[in-house]
Amino acid sequence: MSNNSKYTTADNDKLELAIGIITIIVVLALAAWFFLAMSSRAQGLSAIAYSNEIRRGSGQELTCSVKTNKIKDGTKVIWKVNGKKVEEGVYSKNEPLTFNYVPETAGQNSVSVKVGKYSQTAFINVLPPMLTLQAPNITITYGEELPELNFDCCGFVDGDDINTLCYDGTCAVADYANCGENGGKLNAGVYRIQFDKPCCFKDYEVNMTEGTLTVLPKQLTVTNTFTKTYDQNNVILDPDFTFDGVIDGDEVDATCDKLYFDNKNAGTNKNVMLANVKLVGKDSCNYVLTGEAHGTITPKKVVINGLTIKDKIYDGTTKATIDKMGSLSGIITGDNVAIGNINVNFADAYIGEKEVVINDVTLIGIDKDNYVVDEVKIDGANITTTIWNKLFGNDPAIAG
Repeated sequence: MSNNSKYTTADNDKLELAIGIITIIVVLALAAWFFLAMSSRAQGLSAIAYSNEIRRGSGQELTCSVKTNKIKDGTKVIWKVNGKKVEEGVYSKNEPLTFNYVPETAGQNSVSVKVGKYSQTAFINVLPPMLTLQAPNITITYGEELPELNFDCCGFVDGDDINTLCYDGTCAVADYANCGENGGKLNAGVYRIQFDKPCCFKDYEVNMTEGTLTVLPKQLTVTNTFTKTYDQNNVILDPDFTFDGVIDGDEVDATCDKLYFDNKNAGTNKNVMLANVKLVGKDSCNYVLTGEAHGTITPKKVVINGLTIKDKIYDGTTKATIDKMGSLSGIITGDNVAIGNINVNFADAYIGEKEVVINDVTLIGIDKDNYVVDEVKIDGANITTTIWNKLFGNDPAIAG
């Protein structure tokens, strides 16, 4: 009995092994058959064209083309999502099969289309909807009050809105400590605007985006008028400055060894270039010079020396005749200026040594406008009489 039992056990083991092998072969055959069957069912349609990843709340159009002539017009078209029929239509020859897919659940979703015995399936990864909280981007000028920092929120689906969010966080300027209640204590520059706490809402992914606060420097204008006398150059040495726009309590000054007029010539309301002016002081970083400064170059005063007038015989007029024109004193070397004309007359017409009156002096030359005659040095001249005047009473001194 023991030998028979031994052989029986061995035979049973072999039988079980054979059954196992046969089972595997059958399973593989069935799998192969299923694959071939499914492949046969799919080969009449092109692969579904789609994006394999979208978010819930958005949609995309899926398309699939018919590749076989075995499908006739009017054949039923069925679209399914996760095995559930969602849309039904009929096939029209040479037209693609389309389906506007708007996912209702996050996760991996299957979308299939069937036309007759042919079908195709797509697997789409549906992400949760994205909710974006955007902190504001604000620009102010130094000294202006900081406005209320309200944030924007977008990406809601399914009728959700800002009222259902129930988020009690706020926005704040980063590193705003010890800056007071308004932008006047916040130096010019760019600062981050952040949320003070995270946000969680239903199954949404939440993206919290920082904003920026840009504080622009406050513009200053130069209010003083710069003045100099013509000296053949456009330089203003060691200028002083006064400003309009400095906030009370701020320390701002300017340093500059030289300023420059736009040209060297005499004139009023002339532009003064401020390019080399540097603002200094503990609050100077919050200011910038703007606009233009103006000034005046006054003509240089000169003197006429050596002007002489001819004596004349009494003629009842104050007319005077120049004997020698004289010369200019005070012209800067290199300038082209000369006396053009001098209009003179006697102070009165009576006989005697007379004062000469200078009515007008005209200068000529390309640099004439940079000078003005301040003084004319001249000796008096005489109006004389004749015997004829005395006999006939024409001498006003006798007649009088």
